[in-house]
Amino acid sequence: MRQKWLDRLFEAIQEDDPPYIESLGDHWGELCATQELASDWTDQLLPTLKNVLRERQRGTYAFFSGTTLCYSALFKAGRHDQILELLAMDPRPIWSYLVWGAQVLAARGQIDEAIEYARQRAGSTTSEVSLARFAEDAPLKAERRADALNQYALLANQANSHLATFRALTKKYPELAKDKLLAHLVASTPGEPGKWFATAKTLKLFEQATRLAWASPCDPRTLNRAARDHLRTQPEFAMQCALASLHWMSLGHGYELIGLDVQDAHRIALEAAATTQQTEQAQVTIEHLLATDGPKGAFMKRSLDITT
Repeated sequence: MRQKWLDRLFEAIQEDDPPYIESLGDHWGELCATQELASDWTDQLLPTLKNVLRERQRGTYAFFSGTTLCYSALFKAGRHDQILELLAMDPRPIWSYLVWGAQVLAARGQIDEAIEYARQRAGSTTSEVSLARFAEDAPLKAERRADALNQYALLANQANSHLATFRALTKKYPELAKDKLLAHLVASTPGEPGKWFATAKTLKLFEQATRLAWASPCDPRTLNRAARDHLRTQPEFAMQCALASLHWMSLGHGYELIGLDVQDAHRIALEAAATTQQTEQAQVTIEHLLATDGPKGAFMKRSLDITT
């Protein structure tokens, strides 16, 4: 029954144009389930693949939609040497083929050699993210978790926001406390700690968030929202966010700011300071910011109706 299913699936992959299911080829060995069936498929696919590789060696364009299937079946069948031999015949293997050679080395426990093999042979069309994902996965499987985290995890798990990146990493490295993981990510992105502010705030790591708000430019409107949202529950944090907002505004950071943005930060800073009995300290900080000849000093004074 499995053989019949694979026959039907193989035919579908051959007729898949435009390709919608070609990624199934990466899992062909798993779909075979047994080494014996995987070896049978290898014997079926190898002659065509070798002919294609000979054509490629002659400089002729040649393509076989069963190439990835063959590599996957070879790997499942334990015929690892043949994978390396076939890849050696290919003058320009694409990443989806080349990664099987790297997996062979990793399966032999040669983790560093596998990563170097992939890095050296990967062409210019191979993305750094693809390389990083393999380079993280290989040491993870070998229980070299620290190496995976320190060298490749950030790029391999890059998402569309810093918070999404953090959440992806917490799933993969549950042994790390949230504050430790956040500190690691901040250290891994030198020069831009402020970009992790929203992540720290969402995780309720308020001390870290406060340090990040002052460490490098943060969007003043983001800081204003954080200050407003936490005015009642975390007044100390709200005050620091509002003061940091005024600080970065004074230095010219922020996109198309208006007077209301300045007024909001000023109002929340003083209101939070009154709650924490730090009104005098907050006023001193604000006066210092306004006295400094920053790029937006005059704009901020006008917004607050300060004439001197």
